[in-house]
Amino acid sequence: MSKVSASRAPSLVVVTAGFVILSLLIGVTIVFNVVNGRMRDYRETGLRTAVETRAQGVQTAFAASLYREWTNLEWLSRPLAVGNPKEVQDDLSTLVGDGHIISWAGYATNDGTVQVASNGLLVGANVGQRPWFQRGLQGSFAGDAHEAVLLAAKLPQPANGEPLRFLDLATPIPGLGGSTAGVLGIHLNLEWAKEQIRQLAEALDIELFIVNPEGKAVISSLEGNFSNLDLPSFRRARSGATGVGLEDWPDGNSYFVATLPEASYLKLPKFGWSIVARISADAISQPARNFTAELVFNLAVFGLLLLLLTLLFIVAFIRPFHHLAMNAKAVADGEDVYPYESSRTSELATIGNALARLQSKAIDTDEAR
Repeated sequence: MSKVSASRAPSLVVVTAGFVILSLLIGVTIVFNVVNGRMRDYRETGLRTAVETRAQGVQTAFAASLYREWTNLEWLSRPLAVGNPKEVQDDLSTLVGDGHIISWAGYATNDGTVQVASNGLLVGANVGQRPWFQRGLQGSFAGDAHEAVLLAAKLPQPANGEPLRFLDLATPIPGLGGSTAGVLGIHLNLEWAKEQIRQLAEALDIELFIVNPEGKAVISSLEGNFSNLDLPSFRRARSGATGVGLEDWPDGNSYFVATLPEASYLKLPKFGWSIVARISADAISQPARNFTAELVFNLAVFGLLLLLLTLLFIVAFIRPFHHLAMNAKAVADGEDVYPYESSRTSELATIGNALARLQSKAIDTDEAR
């Protein structure tokens, strides 16, 4: 019965090799899942932070560009408050220049009649119904993008064939007794604003959308219509909320998207916009694939080295037990064999010495008979 059990029992070599291989598989699996998961989480957190930080950078840089034009408007409003409007005619034309940034600048009295304007455009016309004038009578005003109305036929059209569109900035001109004498306003070329956003998006490697309270992307770094998208980021933009999240867009791709409401910038009046910025989720996939491949390679090298060390361990320390076992069996069978000796471990040496003494006693007993 004991012989059958012994023949069926696995060898110490097999047990040792199986234990090491099983431990290796479990260890490598745990390390791979933990490290790869943590690295992916770290990368995702980094992208969320990156898109939000870059959006804040765009917010500040774009506001600074708009504020520069606002300071020009304020600078021209001072002589209007104390002098003859005709005296700023040349200054208005100089401010507009080639029309790349500012398409038109003009001053209208409180009845809506344009008194002076860049290059004489709209002088004598009534702008009393225009939002920039009506809101400008009440205080500093920044107006959302709109198509040209009175100036549509008087200014060159964009080369891309789209209608001429402006952003408005206006400020009231004080009169006698605390009254408002009129409004000084400028029309910023929307194409210039778009170019600013495109350059910022390219420099920061993100995609940008300036979204108004109605959910329309009035300015975008991409071509296409991005209005009233049913996405969490655009819903946040419509409500003026802040947030960052992973979203699936209509183009079938996933993006990390940040939404920031328009921030105050010095004395620049607010347009009421929100900034939506996105980074492709693929930005996490490729680095993750590279890291996974590198991790798998390193774990494979570790596994091979561990198996090699296990093989050396088996040869150096486990195989001698096999030889010792065979020697013990021969002694038990009464064979006259030379005792197996090994000093690689104290256990091997002890067992070997014990077998040698047992064999010696057996021989002495036989001789005594």
